[in-house]
Amino acid sequence: MKRSLVVISLIIIAAVVLSACSQTPTEDPNVEITRIASTVQAQLTQIYLLTPSATPTLEPTATPTMIPATDTPAGPTETATGTPYPTYAPGATAGDNSKFTADVTIPDGTAVKAGEVFTKTWRLTNTGTTTWSTDYKLVYVDGNATGQNGALSVNLPNAVKPGETVDISVNFTAPSASGTYTSYWRLFSANGMLFGETCSVKFVVG
Repeated sequence: MKRSLVVISLIIIAAVVLSACSQTPTEDPNVEITRIASTVQAQLTQIYLLTPSATPTLEPTATPTMIPATDTPAGPTETATGTPYPTYAPGATAGDNSKFTADVTIPDGTAVKAGEVFTKTWRLTNTGTTTWSTDYKLVYVDGNATGQNGALSVNLPNAVKPGETVDISVNFTAPSASGTYTSYWRLFSANGMLFGETCSVKFVVG
């Protein structure tokens, strides 16, 4: 760009000098030189103003990369566990066995009133080879624990020899909410083992 301005300036100066030479030399030479210099300066200024200036190029700035925060999964919430009911070891002492024989009272599906106290009696037969003493019990094992006053077991009323039957009764209290309730019970030996068939009581509150 500077080189082009110099060339243009030389052309203008040459043109002005030739023009001055063609005129009648009646003026003062110093005045003529001053006039030529002013003309050249004015034309150079106009050329400079008309020449577009270079626009500076902006360097792109780096955009910071945002790393999203990750949620740390919370640890497992501890849940209170446990049961208010006793647990019994499975299996039985060799020779202990029983068979459910009959529902003496409260057949399955019997309707009772809310809060009503009733007695369920099962008849069981000793099908094993050992005699059941009064230390043997009928105990709650599953279902709705609705024994009266929270009862979960009842001792045999008398000793039962192999082949004999026994009637075992448990008192229950019907819940206040309507619905069908079932409670499961099994024999429990003096040695601390469950054995024999499971007995159940099923009743309807409504």
